[in-house]
Amino acid sequence: MSEGLQELLAWTGVLLFAIGLVGGFAIPVLKSPRIGLSAHTAAIQSGLALIALAWVGGRLTLSDGWAAAIAHTAWLSLYVLWLGLMVGAYFGTGRTLPIAGAGHVGEPWQERLALLLIGASSVGSAAAFVMLLIQWSWRVS
Repeated sequence: MSEGLQELLAWTGVLLFAIGLVGGFAIPVLKSPRIGLSAHTAAIQSGLALIALAWVGGRLTLSDGWAAAIAHTAWLSLYVLWLGLMVGAYFGTGRTLPIAGAGHVGEPWQERLALLLIGASSVGSAAAFVMLLIQWSWRVS
């Protein structure tokens, strides 16, 4: 993985980690604080995952095409996951997130929006890490 992609992953990881920390302050004012807590936790964990991917990426042998596909899919999907959870927390989409959003119900379009964002990002992040595992090969020193 190129240094440029590693820097991108590290920077987006640190930024997402910081967004998660700051987002924690919004939890008490959200319509669904439990979904807000999920967004806060997901952002922190996802930021750390991006930082780890940046670190590991420099030690793997990946073609430029695979490295770019993995890196961009990973960071974009993890940001969209955070956004989907924040949308769910703001609107209280209890049908989309029945455990964290218990007792809340959003408008149908709000539920669909949260579901689309969370569903698409889940597929994207899973695809990025599956691609990484398929292409996994340590660089020989």
